[in-house]
Amino acid sequence: MPKMPGKNFYDVLGVKRDATHDEIKKAFRKLAARYHPDAGGDEVKFKEVSEAYTTLSDEQKRKEYDQMLMFGGIPGSGFGGGGGRTYTTNVDFSQFSDIFGGGVGGDNPFGDVFSSIFNGGGAGQQPNRPMRGNDLNTTIELSFFDAFNGATRKVTYRVPSTGEQQSITVKIPAGAVDGGKLRHRGYGEYGTNGGERGDLVITTKVLDDKVYKRDGADVRMELPVSVYDAALGASIEVPKPDGARVRLKIPAGTQTGKTFRFRNEGAPDVRSRGRRGALYVSVQVVVPTNLTKDERAAFERLREADKRTYGEGVSTNAR
Repeated sequence: MPKMPGKNFYDVLGVKRDATHDEIKKAFRKLAARYHPDAGGDEVKFKEVSEAYTTLSDEQKRKEYDQMLMFGGIPGSGFGGGGGRTYTTNVDFSQFSDIFGGGVGGDNPFGDVFSSIFNGGGAGQQPNRPMRGNDLNTTIELSFFDAFNGATRKVTYRVPSTGEQQSITVKIPAGAVDGGKLRHRGYGEYGTNGGERGDLVITTKVLDDKVYKRDGADVRMELPVSVYDAALGASIEVPKPDGARVRLKIPAGTQTGKTFRFRNEGAPDVRSRGRRGALYVSVQVVVPTNLTKDERAAFERLREADKRTYGEGVSTNAR
């Protein structure tokens, strides 16, 4: 049987992808009342719907989430997914007070059910539960070569709740990509009521290089070739990103834009251990400038002798 796709946050709340904020709030209120543990519901389901609402009720988080869904992933903790990216939300239940109200015994029918988790409880209710701290996010910049070969960096960041400055030594994997995520568990915001710390999520930003360009695990470069080597053919040593060289045999008559592929000479693939991308070398034929008198004379003789046509009925001698 085909594998069933994982749920996304819209599926969890039972709303459409274009649902309004009020529709999302209404769906959450209904499901939260059904699944709340203090009302005999399913705690796992309650956490799922709460996490879904935390993301979809926030305009910026929802925008980022929708972008990730467009790439075929189903981000979110506990809901499966793919795409090689990380997307985890932390549920702060205090933000739901505008939905369920604050008072016990008021007009809000959800007050008694949720006061234990939002307000700390009253007679016969559970005390405040341990809550995990929020994830913290930071970005580090890497040169092309540090991302290609891997590197070690010391990252310093500040914990918002205490203002303290903390540092962590981060190992950047070889083949790190621009926009990749490195998650370090237990280095985020402190939890409350004995809850565990959140995570530190580090986004890698890979700087451009003058010669090489990354395309996932593949590496692309342009190779300047003289008009003589392009016309006559040549064997040229091409520098690879790791510092070694590979020999490229250029056939006679090679044109600008001709691309050659070297398998397994690209970057390590962080999504597939042991696999490497390819190195793509595109030829750029360089026409000489500032010709000497003898060079110009030689080119003129070649032009006079050239009887080929270029384009439709246009020859080199047509002037």
